[in-house]
Amino acid sequence: MKPTGDDIVVIWGVSNDIGKDNSREALKHLGNFVTNNQMVNTVVMTEPPRCDLLPSSCINNEVIRFNRQLKKIMALFNNVKIVETNLKREYFTKHSLHLNSAGKECIALRLAMIIKSCLNKKRMSPIRLKWKDNATFSDLNGNNKEFYESSCNTSTIPQTQPSTSTKETLEKELQE
Repeated sequence: MKPTGDDIVVIWGVSNDIGKDNSREALKHLGNFVTNNQMVNTVVMTEPPRCDLLPSSCINNEVIRFNRQLKKIMALFNNVKIVETNLKREYFTKHSLHLNSAGKECIALRLAMIIKSCLNKKRMSPIRLKWKDNATFSDLNGNNKEFYESSCNTSTIPQTQPSTSTKETLEKELQE
């Protein structure tokens, strides 16, 4: 069953995967999922730092880089919300890797607020405009263009393509 616009998908990976140098692959797959499901409300959780390691460890540095790239890529999509999971040490168990009950409660509250905002989102109706014959419009470069009538009695606007598509922008972000 494919998710629909009424569904909410929550995605949360783990920093163990980042430690295995899989962050670029994870960002690629996440970007592909969101691109292919743009009508679905998606909540993406950032990766918490590993509290069992020094803040300056290579894995924690990679977590910071991963979260920065994640936010940058997900900003391209209107259907994605980000939940910050950067918690203090007190929210983790004694061995510092997993969340304790207070940490789980904190994340659950953050997630509940985001889901509630998705459910309370007002559906916008399209803006209806009156039709004008032989009107002009500005293209992406600010040049005035004219409508023209096609042979099937419908007006057509000459299209100019944007410089890059969302997919191209996503691939560029992953390469950086």
